Amino acid sequence: METRNVEISALRTLRGGFLYLLVAVIVGIVAAFAGLFSFIVAIGSMSMPPHSPFAGVIGAVAILLVLLLVAVGIVLYAVFGKIRPGMRRLSEVDNGFRISYTGTTLMLVGLVIMVLGLIVLVAAFAAVSFSPMRGSVLGGLILALGVLLIGGIIAIIGNILTFVVGAFKLYSRYQNSLYMAAGILFIIDIALILVGFSGILSLVGYILMYIALGDTINKLSTAAATPTQA
Repeated sequence: METRNVEISALRTLRGGFLYLLVAVIVGIVAAFAGLFSFIVAIGSMSMPPHSPFAGVIGAVAILLVLLLVAVGIVLYAVFGKIRPGMRRLSEVDNGFRISYTGTTLMLVGLVIMVLGLIVLVAAFAAVSFSPMRGSVLGGLILALGVLLIGGIIAIIGNILTFVVGAFKLYSRYQNSLYMAAGILFIIDIALILVGFSGILSLVGYILMYIALGDTINKLSTAAATPTQA
């Protein structure tokens, strides 16, 4: 019974993580439309004195950045505050989920490396204005891009282990086809992102995972509440 309670708790934590991911995607979509609308309004008002020609544009960019930062914050909380601990607890029930927990660790490592790469990149661009040694500046840019690339690759591998492998592991254990469908969508979406297309299929995958986890939780809860027949 204790193991079953841990399992249900882990699945609920995972489900909460996917709910937060859905919210983050919605906030991101709102950010895109709000930024676009504000930018169009700002451009249209440029010819109407006494408005500043750049004030509206700056406001549009500010709105976009704020909403994007909110979306990023929600994603970070979803992955590292919900999905990561959910996978860790689930691995206590089924050791096969440890690989997905490791995936969240790789995502964290990749994120840290990418942040360091961005810091190096900013420093390299700042050095352009002060350093006459163009060769060293170019070397800094190449180093920053290399660090960003390495961090991105590690993060993508972690993403695959967490979401794709995690979805297939859930399907293998609970036999709900929605898990498999979500895993396939995650694979296609990663491929599309790599070639420059939007990752909209992940949104559908998150919805499927949320629904499937809810169904699994209900079944496990019902089974736990049903007395065992002698």
